[in-house]
Amino acid sequence: MFKGLILIDNDQVDYSLDLIAVVNRLAQGEAFIYGLGINLPEEVKGLDALINVEGPSIQLKDSRVMTDIIEQVHREYQFDSIIILATEFGRMVAPRVAMRLGVGLVADITDIHVDKRGKKLVRPAFSGNIMASIVCETSPIMASVHPNVFHAEDLTKMPEKIDFYPAGLKASSIEVLDITESEHNGIDIREADVIISAGGGFSEPIDQLQGLADELSGVVAVSKQLVDRKRAPREIQVGQSGKTVSPDLYLALGIYGSTQHIEGLKNVKEIISVNTDLGAPMNHLASIVVHGDAAEFARKLSTRLKG
Repeated sequence: MFKGLILIDNDQVDYSLDLIAVVNRLAQGEAFIYGLGINLPEEVKGLDALINVEGPSIQLKDSRVMTDIIEQVHREYQFDSIIILATEFGRMVAPRVAMRLGVGLVADITDIHVDKRGKKLVRPAFSGNIMASIVCETSPIMASVHPNVFHAEDLTKMPEKIDFYPAGLKASSIEVLDITESEHNGIDIREADVIISAGGGFSEPIDQLQGLADELSGVVAVSKQLVDRKRAPREIQVGQSGKTVSPDLYLALGIYGSTQHIEGLKNVKEIISVNTDLGAPMNHLASIVVHGDAAEFARKLSTRLKG
């Protein structure tokens, strides 16, 4: 039986449990899925077993301590796969665990294919210009996954609880000196049903889109290009290096549609693309294409809605 482990991120429990779908795709058959929870803040469902580690002195944000715990758990249970959420912290933990176990790591995967050639993990390569299929020949298979890329459907099962006591954990040397709150306090774009998203072809200040977003009961998002130009915060970036979104409506204003950006769109029901470039890849994904200036379209649509 295929045995998989997912690391549960205490700040993103729901997205962590979606990784159950990743293990099932890799198993292509019967799988037994363990979750590793460290000082979990809530009860979880959907797993076959929950390996529970508790201790007031465990520093959850110390990637070295987390690596030690995962290594000890793997030595005990010998998993066929270890899957970690690709958060900022997960991106520190995953390569450390892979090095410790002497295996490869496929980061930021977006799809899985299993055939006679083996288990292939798909991820963007060459700055998101192509999609690479990587055959994993080492065990355990290790991968990191963006939140909201995969979705687990049945999360009703109560897991068997297993208390685990790591041996010889070193005290963390990390000390929190300061916490800076994000300037963006709006709705997480991953939870929105309507997204008004601006790209490099949107010439006006991003703040001007908030009125249109309010009229449509949606949120404002941007492409990587605007984040790189310091015109918008990374918290609202859609794409492989940003967030993966699944809205009912995605209004793409001046977005070219690179592979890096497209990989941030999953199960979007309707796309409206507004662009002066009719050859933009985003237009080929859209239900409706508007040939014109994105900023002008946004102003006129906002005026029409208010009227």
